[in-house]
Amino acid sequence: MTYLNEQYDVTEKNPRLFAIVIEAASLSETIDAVTTHSEFVTLAQIACADWIEEEHFELTYLFTDDARSKNLMVKVTITRDDPSLPSLSARFPQAEVMERDLHEMYGIDFEGNTTLYDFVLEGWQEIPPMRREFDTLAYVHEHYDFQRGRTDGKDVKVEQKRRREEAKRLKAEAEKLAEKEAGEEAKSPASEDKPSQATEGAPDGK
Repeated sequence: MTYLNEQYDVTEKNPRLFAIVIEAASLSETIDAVTTHSEFVTLAQIACADWIEEEHFELTYLFTDDARSKNLMVKVTITRDDPSLPSLSARFPQAEVMERDLHEMYGIDFEGNTTLYDFVLEGWQEIPPMRREFDTLAYVHEHYDFQRGRTDGKDVKVEQKRRREEAKRLKAEAEKLAEKEAGEEAKSPASEDKPSQATEGAPDGK
């Protein structure tokens, strides 16, 4: 932490989490310096928040030390109009997939990443779905049909619960009936229907 405290305004979120805020133009230089001169050497995650009211995205690069005991957040903001940042995939191979995901979900370009094509949303032509102006409900109504029988407003979970309880009741009744039949069979064994060996063949009156 000595290097970080000397070079940056470090905020301690808790004993295991620290944060610095930097300019987008210095992202690559800062990441190189931090991961070279501090204990935070592994890129664990890249997250994005859409501050639509302030017209920018805030990206958080999360780094961890070798022992996974402390974490550092490197925060940077970029405009929503033309969001772009240099890719970290050359230094951190895992950044390739993280950047692809953010490109698809938020429309952010990462200069130097050559894999920013369809990732999860194949053939997607709409606004990136994690942007706050994307209307999820309108998209669902436009592209999907509701299942028949679900338009009456009834809660499907209530019916599912009723069916589970009915199945349990029928199972309990079947088990109870099986136990009863087994008990009746035990009370009347087949041996009682035959004459005993002592009386069979004995002389009359003797």
